[in-house]
Amino acid sequence: MSFRPDNTAHRVAFAVVVSLLLHGAIMWGSDIRLPYFKPSLPPLSAKLEALPGGTTAKLKPRPKPVRKTRPTAQKPDLEPAPKLAPEPVPEPAPEPAPQAETPPQELPLAASAVVAASETTAASAPVETETLEPEATQTVERPPLPKRARLTFAISTGKGFLVGEAVHTLEIDEGRYQLQAVTRTIGLARLFKSYTLTQNSSGSYGRAGLVPEQFMEERKDGSGTKRTTAQFDHATQFARFSSDREIALPPGTQDILSILYQFPPLQGVEIAAVSVSNGKKIEKYEFEIVADEEIETALGKLLTVRMSKVHGPNQEGLEIWLAREYRLFPVKMRFIEKNGEITGEAVITDIRVSEEEGARKDVVN
Repeated sequence: MSFRPDNTAHRVAFAVVVSLLLHGAIMWGSDIRLPYFKPSLPPLSAKLEALPGGTTAKLKPRPKPVRKTRPTAQKPDLEPAPKLAPEPVPEPAPEPAPQAETPPQELPLAASAVVAASETTAASAPVETETLEPEATQTVERPPLPKRARLTFAISTGKGFLVGEAVHTLEIDEGRYQLQAVTRTIGLARLFKSYTLTQNSSGSYGRAGLVPEQFMEERKDGSGTKRTTAQFDHATQFARFSSDREIALPPGTQDILSILYQFPPLQGVEIAAVSVSNGKKIEKYEFEIVADEEIETALGKLLTVRMSKVHGPNQEGLEIWLAREYRLFPVKMRFIEKNGEITGEAVITDIRVSEEEGARKDVVN
């Protein structure tokens, strides 16, 4: 059976019927209602109630918090300020208008390490010594060393990555000195390789400077601890090592730590020679002297004297920079491999010394 109109008349009739039905739905459809569903939750209502106490309370505005101004951090002085005579007190001036808060200044990197001793102050800058002048004709004493000193260095690879820190401490008492250097890996480098190098140099301190009598070096890493020692007997002029080796002791021999603070004579020379021991043997070093070289450090630009170890193509190199404005203390060291590559650098970040000079012996055996 087919419901499709078969001719034109039937199609017209079908259209008329559909039109009548649609008009009827529009006219009488308003009486049709959808079923009503009651909500499951009661309607919300709100009303105002008096505060406890029977009286109407007024809400006070919340006071704005007072903003406190933090004191501005000050940079530590490298030299204690001189005491001045009291001046007459002037009449009080009118109070200036309030200014905007000043953010605290960051301390320089040079102030990151502080000596534990309370009497220790920042390093002073003495006058340049005549030992550094090429035209000097007379032998001049080295700058006196302080009774206590602490120097901090940042250790980086030849490519400039920070991997460690070295702290040197010097103590002089009654003509005797104790010099220690502790170098260790820090930060991410310590996670990959824990390494600590401790060096100790001790002996007498006189007019000629430091005279080492004992040197010790201890290395600690993941494989264990290695320790070497050396005794310098100046009376018999022999050096004895922990390997039971004994050799002749050249006059003026220094160890690899004391040489940083007991540099060879610098006046009127371009090449200075000195015997240096690493705790296992004694070698003769020749240093090329270059004066008035300026370098960048955490303490700012420093005028230095550079000592470069003269070495062949298959020998290790060493360069030391001594600060002219800081008692000729070492402020930079560079280590060069046998192939000529820079294996590491140590650059000063902080210098702290006591104002009191270390007592020196008049005669050194």
